[in-house]
Amino acid sequence: MKFSKKTATIYAFILGATILAGSAFADTMLSSGYHSLKNSMKTTMTKLTGDVDNFSANIIVSTKIDGKIISESTNNVKYDIVNKAEETKEKISKKGEINQYFRYSDENKIIYKNYKNDSYNVIEKRKNKNDDIKIIENPFEDEQAKDAEKILDAFVGSLQDIIQVEESSGKKMYTGNLSETQIPPLANAIASFVFKYSILDERNANRLDVPYPKSNIYLINAWGKAIENKDGIIESGIFTASISAHDSEGIEHIYSLDFSIDIKDINNTELKAPNLNGQKVTYSKDGFEFDNKYIGKYKNDIVKEEDNSFVKIGERFVEITSVVDGNIKGKYYEVYNEGHDDENVRSFDFYSNYDESTHYTIIHYTNDKSENKTGIIYRTGSQNINVSFNVIIEEDKSGYSSNNEDGFESTFVRIFE
Repeated sequence: MKFSKKTATIYAFILGATILAGSAFADTMLSSGYHSLKNSMKTTMTKLTGDVDNFSANIIVSTKIDGKIISESTNNVKYDIVNKAEETKEKISKKGEINQYFRYSDENKIIYKNYKNDSYNVIEKRKNKNDDIKIIENPFEDEQAKDAEKILDAFVGSLQDIIQVEESSGKKMYTGNLSETQIPPLANAIASFVFKYSILDERNANRLDVPYPKSNIYLINAWGKAIENKDGIIESGIFTASISAHDSEGIEHIYSLDFSIDIKDINNTELKAPNLNGQKVTYSKDGFEFDNKYIGKYKNDIVKEEDNSFVKIGERFVEITSVVDGNIKGKYYEVYNEGHDDENVRSFDFYSNYDESTHYTIIHYTNDKSENKTGIIYRTGSQNINVSFNVIIEEDKSGYSSNNEDGFESTFVRIFE
């Protein structure tokens, strides 16, 4: 799903509330309850991603086991839609340890705060050629979200519970309560699968030192409330769900998830970059930037399989000869051992333009057939590089596919002489 990470916290609320709503509406209430709330969610995202100038949101997510909080995160976010700026203040509590995070970004820079030494990192952004990119994208415009909505609509028709809708002073309040006996087996199976393998998988359980939900997983209850203001925007929401599961020793535990969001200060949110005067600041540029310390020679082995054994038949070399403002120049060549001469020993120069990509460095070269080709190069580890040739870059340059020949090793190790 290709929607911005900046949408994730708001989308989590919408997804949770939609699941609750879609699991709690009777046939008789479809026309008033379900579609009203779903349309309100769509209106909310349309206005927040395009119609309003700015807004703030407070999000709290808490996870409990047997009533005890094992992790909790509090996010205070501000969005300036017009000036494409955002600020996030986050506090995370896990296993009694509290960590804080701060991030500010606009069209020109990203600023992070390191709370451990009270310093800041300022990253200069690359200039983006697409001025229409939004800081928040509407998830309901995504093709997968549209397909998910169709599936959700199909689920609703067979369920028996209802959602309460109250209206007062121009506002609507939606509430829903789903008990264990009202949850369809298929919905319960899906919720159990997602919980076990996505929300609290075995790795996360071990990291948090909590019981891993191994078997007999089922949803006990879910409850939610959302308030829609007079402009059709959902200004607050609460969602909670509890799941029962047995750990590896057969002991039953109750796992609970609480989620709340408040959207406020619409068109009245002030957002400014932090004042860094007198602060300890480290400056850098966005992306996988190369500098002079990467000038040098890199290599890997050319290996083929013979008689069920691997045999080294030569070496591949990449030499970075210059780096100026993130733009690199270099050459690639191959050297084969005696008796293993290849029919097409490759050798060519390459170069890059720093501003051409934001996720990796695109290199350009001309192959032995005088064809202009592209490749990618990026850092791996502390001093090594990863290189691929003959790649196809996606139109928006957010990804690529590699057409390296079989046996080509893309990791090149730095040679220190």
